[in-house]
Amino acid sequence: MTTWNLEQMQRHLLICNGATCMGAGAEEVTKQIRDEIRKNRLDEQIHTSRTRCNGRCKDKCVVIEYPKGTWYSVQQEETARSIVHEAVGEEAIIYSMEHGVRKRSETRIKGIDKYKKGNGLMKKAVLFVGHGSRLEAGNREVRQFIEETKDSIDPALLVETCFLEFASPNIEEGIQLCVEKGADEIHVIPIILLHAGHSKLHIPAEIEHAKEHFPDVRFTYGQTIGVHEEVFEILKTRLTEVGFDVNQNHEDTAILLIGRGGSDPYANGDFYKITRLLWEKLNVPIVESAFMGVTTPTVQDGMERCMKLGAKKIIMLPYFLFTGILMKRMNQMAEHFKETYPHVSIEIASYFGYHPKLSTVLLERMNQAIDGTSTGMQDLENFRQYAKEHGYEHHHHH
Repeated sequence: MTTWNLEQMQRHLLICNGATCMGAGAEEVTKQIRDEIRKNRLDEQIHTSRTRCNGRCKDKCVVIEYPKGTWYSVQQEETARSIVHEAVGEEAIIYSMEHGVRKRSETRIKGIDKYKKGNGLMKKAVLFVGHGSRLEAGNREVRQFIEETKDSIDPALLVETCFLEFASPNIEEGIQLCVEKGADEIHVIPIILLHAGHSKLHIPAEIEHAKEHFPDVRFTYGQTIGVHEEVFEILKTRLTEVGFDVNQNHEDTAILLIGRGGSDPYANGDFYKITRLLWEKLNVPIVESAFMGVTTPTVQDGMERCMKLGAKKIIMLPYFLFTGILMKRMNQMAEHFKETYPHVSIEIASYFGYHPKLSTVLLERMNQAIDGTSTGMQDLENFRQYAKEHGYEHHHHH
């Protein structure tokens, strides 16, 4: 509710519009409060403002009332509207003022201390960022993979896992979790195959956003897996599992390497480079690229090209880290192709999954971030320049 004449203002409601609260419905809460003010003709008495993060993300959505100094956790419309009438139940109160002292409700945990300098022993944290999947099995695989990788990480380092979208915690929540546990240095490591929009824009945006709230915390950023020699060892392992002898000559066999697909031309170019390098390492006449979406050639295009080039056997080789909706769809495609092209032998290999070489690459990326040799820091600088020139609105990928 925009109120420019504040002479009669009696109360000021600060409505958190930080990313976590926005992802939990803060836009609706803002509208509900302002609508209740308007309906009761209280515009001149109650002023509202949107704020950034207030450090109580677990109590999303957060509304603060001044001059009373009461903090509310708003999770229902009834609570949002009752704030206007100062009739909120105790269960929705985070903080209240008693005799000039702020008291935290017994049901509420301690919030984030945004300025921890000098408050005791600090820790270094490693925050791994998975993409996240609508299929929970894929998210479980990411978490389990990091748990297994922890055995090779210095136990003095705090290790947490978060996701870009579709799963919790998201990046903002992951960073906050590290801060809550005492981290004053956070190394953000993407578990992402190719360097594209997520690693160039979305994750750097989250890091820059976090820097505003935690100025005493040092952040570094790791690089994506990219074109890495160990990746070819993973791919060869998955081919071997479907009966392909990497040391033999396969005159009638084609490998169809299948990626997610995206709009970044450089990432798509890297995928073609990986396809070519894989061909250099195998004794097959055909290694083709295909994508599951966004760009071409499609998987159907790739299959048809392999057959036109004379392949009598085609191995669909997923370029995916973990399972998910697209892997499910790819398996369905494989069954469809087997029925549609009975004259061709069609196999589908497994995705990367729990391969020790994947741990090797991630640990290398982690160590580069820690020792200052990661190209990820240039990504942060590139993002800052991009945001300066084009603007960039921080938002949730969830």
